[in-house]
Amino acid sequence: MMELFDKYKDSNHVTEAVLVGRNLFNRNPADKDVFSAYFDLLCSLAENLPLLSERKNFAGQAGVALAFFSENTNLDENTVNDISTYEQRLNTISRTIEAVEQEQAAQRMDQIAAHNNECIKKIYHLKDSLSSASSQEKFEGLLSELGVVDRNINKDVLTDEQAMHYDSLTKACTATISEKMREFEHKSNVDYNKQATDAYAKAFRQFQENESKYKNQTQLFALVSETMFAFDASRLFNETLIYYNHVYSYIFSKLDDDGKLALTRFSIECERKLRR
Repeated sequence: MMELFDKYKDSNHVTEAVLVGRNLFNRNPADKDVFSAYFDLLCSLAENLPLLSERKNFAGQAGVALAFFSENTNLDENTVNDISTYEQRLNTISRTIEAVEQEQAAQRMDQIAAHNNECIKKIYHLKDSLSSASSQEKFEGLLSELGVVDRNINKDVLTDEQAMHYDSLTKACTATISEKMREFEHKSNVDYNKQATDAYAKAFRQFQENESKYKNQTQLFALVSETMFAFDASRLFNETLIYYNHVYSYIFSKLDDDGKLALTRFSIECERKLRR
């Protein structure tokens, strides 16, 4: 039997060696020599194979074989002593495997803790970068990166200290994101109001330069639809609305009754289109 192990232990034919030994043992479950060789093969594999899962598997097979042998063999004093020796060897193997498992588990936990630390450091950095982001595009890119880092954190095994930092960071990032979104929204609205003010000034100037031209309702619509009524009033500041009202009142005052009615209708029609 050991010749089989010597032949296969350094090759890809370990399974074949075990199958040969198992078949021989199953045919002779009470034969001490057969069992001893088969048991030694399984224990040797459980002691020497590189993969812990395989070592556990063969240790388990050795335990089953030992129990089966104990049930079938003739139990004299020598056999009982031998079985005790077999059990001691198997217990030693099991304790060794358990110790390796614990060591590997501790190493995995250390690796996870180190990984979580790196992720938390990245989040600290990204929070500061979010706060100083100068453009919406940059901000959104950082948000995407933050989401990736956050998903990579193993939150189930955070240490107490890591959990404390993570919770604090989550609150800080939420506050930073909200603040930056308000900042970008305000900046966008400022730009929007500048465009609106320029458009109203253009309408005022062009109407003043050629009032008679805009007695024609087609010309009037072309002017106000692209300037006066091209912006959403809900996004306008009070100062912008004041200037809008000034320009609108001026143009309105210069039109005849038909023109006033047309201007009012143009305002309603354009506003409806803006709100779609």
